[in-house]
Amino acid sequence: MGLPFVGKVMDFWKIEHAPESLAAVEAATGRRKTYGELRHDVGQMFMQKQPQRSLILLLAQNRYECLVIYLAALQSGNPLLLADASLNSDLLLQLMNTYRPDYIYASSSDLAPPGYQMRQENRLNVWEKQGKEPIAIHDSLALLLNTSGSTGSPKLVRLSLENLQSNAASIAAYLKLTAEERPVTSLPMSYSYGLSVINSHLFAGAALTLTEHGVLRREFWDTIDQYACTSFAGVPYSYQMLLQTGLLTRRGATLRTLTQAGGALGETHIRQMHKLAVERGFKFFVMYGQTEATARISYVPFESLGEKAGSIGVAIPNGSLQVAPESGELVYHGPNVMLGYAECLQDLAKGDELGGVLNTGDLARQDEHGFFYITGRIKRFLKLFGKRFNLDEVEQIVQRRFGFPVACFGRDDLLMVAVETRTEDVPAVTSMLRETFSLPNDAIQVEAVQKLPRTVRGKMDYQSLAATRPLSSPAIAVSQVVR
Repeated sequence: MGLPFVGKVMDFWKIEHAPESLAAVEAATGRRKTYGELRHDVGQMFMQKQPQRSLILLLAQNRYECLVIYLAALQSGNPLLLADASLNSDLLLQLMNTYRPDYIYASSSDLAPPGYQMRQENRLNVWEKQGKEPIAIHDSLALLLNTSGSTGSPKLVRLSLENLQSNAASIAAYLKLTAEERPVTSLPMSYSYGLSVINSHLFAGAALTLTEHGVLRREFWDTIDQYACTSFAGVPYSYQMLLQTGLLTRRGATLRTLTQAGGALGETHIRQMHKLAVERGFKFFVMYGQTEATARISYVPFESLGEKAGSIGVAIPNGSLQVAPESGELVYHGPNVMLGYAECLQDLAKGDELGGVLNTGDLARQDEHGFFYITGRIKRFLKLFGKRFNLDEVEQIVQRRFGFPVACFGRDDLLMVAVETRTEDVPAVTSMLRETFSLPNDAIQVEAVQKLPRTVRGKMDYQSLAATRPLSSPAIAVSQVVR
């Protein structure tokens, strides 16, 4: 067994591991690629030979071609905007109109963006913008990620190569990753958590098992068995379902490490996972992070999980956490903190605006052993199935579509929407939200009201709405889960 990487050993995007070592397996096709072959394929991309930097949009899937595009962009210095291939077409168009990328990569041939001409390359369809104008891009900009991937917001996180490298190295250190790891891509590549799994394992020289199937599909578990996968990552909903169905007690004999982030998992479920991990001989890591910190901020060491259920743990290696004494806000310091936000094309010219300091927007406390606990939120967002939803942006989408006043609130497993309209409009709002954000019915609760409550200053009174409307616990449907 090799020793885990600690610190900045090599830049993961250069993929300079032994050329004969396995780098990736694509479960859908059975294709196997060594690091030597991956380096060759990345080097063949035309963007490596472009005289000036271009903005590239990749509609990402957990496919080998998307991995190649991602690494080629990082190696060539062309900033990459990663978006989920399943993003709603209206939201995708808004994103494209805001940033006007020079090139668009997607597996679908039906995209047909106006002002672009299609060209074919490496099993992905490529569209090139006609009449490209020079874009002012800061030298440090490498990657653009959406903090609310499901809302398609044009507000993006600007990340540098140093951000990506430092977080990959920190994750590899505390998870003790080695080249013998065989992670399966259980989360979308466009999601910062899913991308961090790819980065940290490329850093360690491990072999990725690429699949589009989620952790509740039979095909996912067949892939784990077939390729002897050693780890996967999940959001709270994933583990709630896995525990309810008993899948983790029956499948995945080769698993050694399971990780959880993307929202708070209840203490009861954490204790159940800890007990199961001890019984089955794997390690379960509860983690906390934000896209603004290139994914990971803190983790709970597995040996402490039994006593610290409910904690977000301690800061990752090379980072530090503190609770601001005047506000109670959790503040993170580290080299993985983003450069800043982008909300328009001109923002791509901006440099580092935060200096490695991130105000998380979460309220927290620290116990006598140095472990941190989230006690509340300052910002108006929640997480559903691991994806962050900016409630103000959801309100704007509903208002644009229907025109009536709306207020959104909720918790990490339920989006509550109060609309100032007729009861007859509720099904249409529910259907629009479900289709736009790919959410099940039991994750959305829409209610019609005669008048939305407001404060004396005329602002929406969300506290009053939440207090007078208890949120029902959404039932977890298991009828379509593999048994």
